[in-house]
Amino acid sequence: MPRRFLLAFFVGSALLAAGCASGPPPTPVERGEAALAAGDWREARDHFAEALRLDGRSARAWLGRARAELAGRDPEAALRSLARLSKVDRDFFVGNARPTWGEALEAATVDRLARGKSREALASVRALARLEPGRRGLDPLLGRTLIAEADRLRWSGDRKAALALYREAVQVVPETLEAWVGAAEILLESRRGSEAMALLEAARKRHPTAGVIRALTLQAMAMR
Repeated sequence: MPRRFLLAFFVGSALLAAGCASGPPPTPVERGEAALAAGDWREARDHFAEALRLDGRSARAWLGRARAELAGRDPEAALRSLARLSKVDRDFFVGNARPTWGEALEAATVDRLARGKSREALASVRALARLEPGRRGLDPLLGRTLIAEADRLRWSGDRKAALALYREAVQVVPETLEAWVGAAEILLESRRGSEAMALLEAARKRHPTAGVIRALTLQAMAMR
């Protein structure tokens, strides 16, 4: 066999062996996960979108897309992707998506509060509390959301619902003065002086120097 043919044969064999050793090209899901690990959420999102065009029931792609959306600060989109994942593959969702679900609920709550959507924020933070009742930072976020929604209800005229949320906030974040004040003011507005006094006595133990608590206490005493 001529020398040049032998050389071509060996080169071709080497290239074929190298191709076999490298394996198949990465899938869109694998490319998305690699991009996400590298911190490029936009590229990751595009790869996961491609994966879902090929297979709309790919659990890994839905989870990856949710993570990319969360990295891109779009928690609402992440929640939608996770909701779809839970329908596509419930077992995968339960076994693999819990941390991302918690992060998305927390981020959505913060974002909703910033946009004045306290009712929606309360729904997401309650879901977070059911998912991870011992989550770090949950109580301050829940308390803040309860007070925001109580304020909204109060000024919309639903004092009964507002009072219930203020009372709940007092239990969750007793160090927050606004919860005590909101509850006491509604009780005083409703001419429920004895209840207001009992609440304010507890408030003074938490906030002994708060002038607003002293002022409200004087109002409650005048009703007795």
